[in-house]
Amino acid sequence: MKLRVFLFMIAIACALGLSMTKTGAQDKAKTSAAPAAADMQDMMKKWMEAAKPGEGHKLLEPMVGKWDTVTRMWMAAEQPPVESKGTSEAKWTMDGRFLLEEATGQMMGMPYKSITYMGFDNFKKKYVFSYIDNLGTAMYTGEGKLDLSKQVLTAFGKMDDPMMGETDKPVKYVTRIISKDKHIF
Repeated sequence: MKLRVFLFMIAIACALGLSMTKTGAQDKAKTSAAPAAADMQDMMKKWMEAAKPGEGHKLLEPMVGKWDTVTRMWMAAEQPPVESKGTSEAKWTMDGRFLLEEATGQMMGMPYKSITYMGFDNFKKKYVFSYIDNLGTAMYTGEGKLDLSKQVLTAFGKMDDPMMGETDKPVKYVTRIISKDKHIF
């Protein structure tokens, strides 16, 4: 009997403790609700600023359009490059936040398709991209900046090399906007 009374008293003490803790938390939440709402408005303003297309996106405009492409790959330094031709089309997507480029052609005698998304990350203040193609299962990503001329975009990322058995090799991607009719990657 004494054990039951003892356990009952512990249960009541725990219930009171939980009740007091919950009430204290509710009081604290009520007193901090006004500043939290102001903080939330400030946070939402920052988010909206980071989310809207801006000057960094406008600088990608020369890449929009339909293009004839020439791809050159050097398999050995002393040999001429293997060359293939194709087409690509780049257009704005996600309400002007990203360029979507779809390309087709031949690569080393095989049909080739690729998709690239490129945009400007307002928060990081960097250009970002992701790339996939039908000749592999990897997704390549990178981020970088324009030079002072605003015509050379240098990005860095990592890529795997199945032929050499290496993963996460650092890679540098350079895009040069030569004119409204030509750019070189």
